Amino acid sequence: KMFTVVKRRCGIAPEITVYDDDIRLYIEDCKEDMLASGVPKQVLDRNEAGAVTAMTLYVKAHLGDDRTDTDKYMDLYRKKVFRLTLEE
Repeated sequence: KMFTVVKRRCGIAPEITVYDDDIRLYIEDCKEDMLASGVPKQVLDRNEAGAVTAMTLYVKAHLGDDRTDTDKYMDLYRKKVFRLTLEE
């Protein structure tokens, strides 16, 4: 489910599968980063909206060959993660 939501939010149609493995790896990497940054595990376990948004921003920052907007998306991701660290 998380994979499907993130892929859709990145604007990638379901029938396009060339990025699927990368998206899955970025989602897992993002989860590890959020935990290491102090996001409560239950926020990730419940797939809360904020966590899904953070994962989407992370994937958008890293997916594909265009690196012109990586910094923008990573900045948004870091701000979202900071807010998620304040959740109980």
